[in-house]
Amino acid sequence: MSTPLKVEQPESTRAGDMFGSQSSATKSAASQWNARPEVQLLLGCARTTVDKSTAERIRTLLSESIDWQYTIEQASQHRIIPLLWQSLNETCPKRVPAEVLKRLRQHSSSSAHYNLYRTGELIKLLRLFDLNGIAALPFKGPVLALAAYGNLGLRDYGDLDILVRPRDVLKTKRILIGCGYRLVTQPGRHKEPRFSQRNKDLIFDSRDGRVRVELHWRLTGRHFDFPLDLNSLWARPETISLAGSVVRTLAPEDLLLYLCMHGSRHGWERLLWICDVAELLRTHSRMDWELLARKAQRLGSRRTLALGLILARDLLGMELPKDVWRKVQVEPDAESLALHLQKSLFQNEEGDRGISYWHDIHLRMRERSSDRLRLRWHYLRRYLRLALVPNERDHAMLELPPALPFLYYLLRPFRLIRTFGIQELKKRTVRGRQEDNHVLPSRPR
Repeated sequence: MSTPLKVEQPESTRAGDMFGSQSSATKSAASQWNARPEVQLLLGCARTTVDKSTAERIRTLLSESIDWQYTIEQASQHRIIPLLWQSLNETCPKRVPAEVLKRLRQHSSSSAHYNLYRTGELIKLLRLFDLNGIAALPFKGPVLALAAYGNLGLRDYGDLDILVRPRDVLKTKRILIGCGYRLVTQPGRHKEPRFSQRNKDLIFDSRDGRVRVELHWRLTGRHFDFPLDLNSLWARPETISLAGSVVRTLAPEDLLLYLCMHGSRHGWERLLWICDVAELLRTHSRMDWELLARKAQRLGSRRTLALGLILARDLLGMELPKDVWRKVQVEPDAESLALHLQKSLFQNEEGDRGISYWHDIHLRMRERSSDRLRLRWHYLRRYLRLALVPNERDHAMLELPPALPFLYYLLRPFRLIRTFGIQELKKRTVRGRQEDNHVLPSRPR
């Protein structure tokens, strides 16, 4: 296996510095939430190339008291340890505790090793698919690491994502199982006759557990629709040299649209997904923005595209010409939503992000009424399922004979009222008394 490949970035494609080239409005907005030096350090290091002004800012931050445990935990959670290690090692390694550098180096070395192993497995599978007449397009994973970062070791990932045509899904599944892969998708979630109609992927693990393959025939679920014409992906693929093999993948414009859709669907909860957008833009300076704008309009993805671009600009200093911003037609709501996502990026609010949170934020991400209607229907079904379908707590409440499982559907509403209804009623009663007495809840100082 060859060593990780590197691609020099043209000077014209490198982004401006997040600490020096952002607009005053952007810096003012950012200063409201990223005051922690650890967060600023992560944002400064989360890039493949650190320019002089950013390097100087990193040195200044390292002169402060850095909570390295928090920094490493956040870098691990956001999957950017290889970028953090490279930036610190190349910028000012003597200002970082030796034990911290050792931990970062070990993690990055281990990640690079596994990435090379997974790359070899991907090439083996693609050759096998080709011998069986299956056209496959890998995306993300090693091809994204090479296409966007120019180095297989700089992007921390765990899966091999491969797109095939719906008609080839069952054949590809048989090949993977024949190679020792095990289907780990939840039983009953996918039924073979419905592969191409409702679902989007199947998940397989290798026999040794070191490789996970996500076999896609759609790029997203129907509730967050991204109706990209799959035939067009095979009509104009990008080719890259991956460990000595020529591999087809998504064209840069299609990949950018997908990355912005994927990040939006997951609420941009990982800094890595924003890095993907920024690095892809840095390495592809000749992006066809006219084509991008037309596709985004047709797919109803103008807002998700805008979110990815705004986050890459505000957090990682990715500058784009003004005419590009005019082409993508950034809406005011996209700017406010991006600021909300920036504020929540390092706040670890996963426990508060229930169905209501995702319902509201997904609705804000879609500009077409038809897409919002589809989302409302999806979340209504989820609300109803949560309200009506019994779970283990209902079974623990009362043990019924096996012949009477339907009675749990009758018991569930009473358990929910007992668990949540009375508590909520008490809250409303207290709130009403406060309002009657003109008493406002105290605010934290």
